[in-house]
Amino acid sequence: MSEDAGFRLTDWPAASSPAPSIVADQAETAALVEAAGWPVSAIGMSLAHRADILVLDWRWQVPIKLPALATDCGVLALVSLDTIDAADALLTGHAARCVFGGSAALIAAELSELRMLVQAGHARDPSGDERARLQSLASELARLAEQLGALSEEGRGDETGPALADRSHAYQAEEPLDRIAARPPSAQRVRHLIAMRRLRDRYFPSDLFADPAWDILLDLTASRLEKKPVSVSSLCIAAAVPPTTALRWVRMMTDQGLLERRADPADARRMFVDLSDAAYANVCGWFALVEQRGGLGV
Repeated sequence: MSEDAGFRLTDWPAASSPAPSIVADQAETAALVEAAGWPVSAIGMSLAHRADILVLDWRWQVPIKLPALATDCGVLALVSLDTIDAADALLTGHAARCVFGGSAALIAAELSELRMLVQAGHARDPSGDERARLQSLASELARLAEQLGALSEEGRGDETGPALADRSHAYQAEEPLDRIAARPPSAQRVRHLIAMRRLRDRYFPSDLFADPAWDILLDLTASRLEKKPVSVSSLCIAAAVPPTTALRWVRMMTDQGLLERRADPADARRMFVDLSDAAYANVCGWFALVEQRGGLGV
């Protein structure tokens, strides 16, 4: 699945609000930024202190430290799987985004979000409109299903509820009545489930079943049971989606309290990602409930 799929440069027009001052670390980086439709104000690390947004090419090497930056400066780093761990650790605490490779569409998307951060204090999620449309569609399907169910009840003459027009259109998953104490599954069982999910890719396009949040939760659950630390780069691979997409999910899940970051005590240039205790308890609860209801058959 290409990370450019579905992205258009016009989706994040640089001219829709005052252009920020963008400083690139070198001419080659500036050319990538301009190819994405964004003007570069200056080139060279000596001018980093003037930047609203600093763009860095860290695809091959990450420096020991960042230059002096304004407190509200945004940072965009071009990275690779070999450098993402060091980049993530160095950028902790900054308004920063990472892009794998030099895709013009992805650079445009992340620069748009950084512009919102530095100019308005909040970011617009480029995929938010799509998620809103999907949520609206899901609500409509739930409403139709409820109406069909009600009509079926009427056909049997046992309709006792309120009129269809008064029914709630919201959908919620059932609250499990048979909730039980969450007993952790074995790491082998979790890994088996992950392997089964990857087997689907042999028969269907992998993006058809893209579910990075669940893949991330499963991988971190297995790693916690195995007492193995998980780096950002490893988690990007485990998410089974393009790396930049995986980074967005890691960021979102961290903001929601599902994931926690901690420094590697042996290497300050690397961050580990863990499940929060609440998220771990919920995953274990899901496995326990599924087992009680007949299991996964694995």
